[in-house]
Amino acid sequence: MASLRLDAARKQFQERLLTQLRARYPGWEFTPRDNDFGVLARRQNALVAMSLESLFAEANLPGAPAPEQISRFVAAAGPRLSSAEQGPAHAGPTPDPGALVWCVRSDRSIRSFSRFAELATRELPAGLLAFVAEVLPGDAMRGVSQAEAAAGGLSSAELVHHADHNTPLRLARWRRVLEGPGERRWLFTDDILFSSSLLMVPEFLHALAQRGDGNAALVAPDRAMVVAAVGEAAAPEQLRPIAQRLFRLAVSPLSPVLLSTDGRTLALHPAEVRPERRRTGWRWLPGARSN
Repeated sequence: MASLRLDAARKQFQERLLTQLRARYPGWEFTPRDNDFGVLARRQNALVAMSLESLFAEANLPGAPAPEQISRFVAAAGPRLSSAEQGPAHAGPTPDPGALVWCVRSDRSIRSFSRFAELATRELPAGLLAFVAEVLPGDAMRGVSQAEAAAGGLSSAELVHHADHNTPLRLARWRRVLEGPGERRWLFTDDILFSSSLLMVPEFLHALAQRGDGNAALVAPDRAMVVAAVGEAAAPEQLRPIAQRLFRLAVSPLSPVLLSTDGRTLALHPAEVRPERRRTGWRWLPGARSN
């Protein structure tokens, strides 16, 4: 498989990490990971994959102490390498903490998986469910079981923590779209696998609600898409036809149901809430006679 072509900044960053890893762990072979922005470490039967995407995004935040973050990353690789040596993963690398993100799919489709009970999940409105997944090379992903995480030295809490940390970094491009002046409706389609995971990013929900003076509407008709709106553009009669059309055209459909946020929580949109039918007791039927 050909290696992924990286831009100059990522290529330089990758070479920087390779140099530091090779200097610190001379018994290991470190190479660029095929078709991915990452590093692969090998030693006899031991194999460890390390994604650099989250670290790169974090190191490039304004004011970020990049040298310290890189040093911490290199130091944190030590326990993973030692663990891999003690129990080599013959079937492949153990889950990579830097590649763990929240993945949003329909509740029905995820619960049909035989491994569903092993996943770390969070329920969302509109029949959606988020689970922790590992980003793989070539626009692929896989759900990570808590047993697999434990084999890689990660507790269930750490599994969730890494997903909480990495998802906003992977989807940070929403800021440039949302902060444009004068807009009242936005379409987010940056990530073919995880754009819908914006529903799991608190900073995004908070910023959207601020644009809507405390209230905003959004919908995830496809895994690669989130539509958000505020003000008149968020009115159900305007947003619902858009959501339904995008859902019908979706390659990987999720839900056409409208959601709302106040910046703190994500809920079913009031327009989607159906009133409960009143239950009545026995009624006397005209013309009916008891014997």
